[in-house]
Amino acid sequence: MNEVQTIAVISAMREELAPLKQRLNIEEEGIKGGFLLSIAHFEGLRVILAVSGVGKANAAACMQQVITLYRPSEVINIGAAGSLNDRLQVGAMVLVSESLYHDVDCTGVGEAPNTLPRIPRVIPSDSGLIQQLSQVAANLDLSCHTGRIATGDTFVSDGERRKSIRKQTDAELVEMETAAFAQIAYLNGIPFVSVRSVSDNADGEAEISFETFLAETSERNARLLDTYLSVQAQQLQPVS
Repeated sequence: MNEVQTIAVISAMREELAPLKQRLNIEEEGIKGGFLLSIAHFEGLRVILAVSGVGKANAAACMQQVITLYRPSEVINIGAAGSLNDRLQVGAMVLVSESLYHDVDCTGVGEAPNTLPRIPRVIPSDSGLIQQLSQVAANLDLSCHTGRIATGDTFVSDGERRKSIRKQTDAELVEMETAAFAQIAYLNGIPFVSVRSVSDNADGEAEISFETFLAETSERNARLLDTYLSVQAQQLQPVS
């Protein structure tokens, strides 16, 4: 018997995952290793939904838990992010092409800035996933950008800090989990991509606009992923 193809979708917060979860028939749910994991079967696919919690340590631990338990063929992160580039306004959807840490400094032991030992400074996302999701977005008439994201254990809501991170990393988005997700996927050889919708401008208004736009951006992300899962399921069907 062939193994069921498994796709994992992971988010930091329940709110980011809720619209997609509502579209699926959840068959099993529980806390494993401290993380809320839900399982659904979708037209021949097994879909794992995982809520990691906020921050790099939570993201890495949850990603490893999902990979160890289910060995998915791919992992997709969906969530919100702050914009570091004025071309990406609130509501913009971004397929993360690469990620790095903005708060890592191992230069004292000979590493380049923003670089951990054994890990590339800039961790690339899976190009095949980016291409497939870009096509789905185009078919849905969803405007979709690509860009680099910077990750750190800080909710950036200060204009000067925003400028500093942009200058240091040349990233277009900032948030608190993506590079950690990408790092664990890289170490395990699992294709990974992040879909982030801009919820704020990572400036003095960030705390206000984040809550306002989170529901809207999460719904848009869910629409993209729901259609993507349908496309993947169709490809599993035998040709008559």
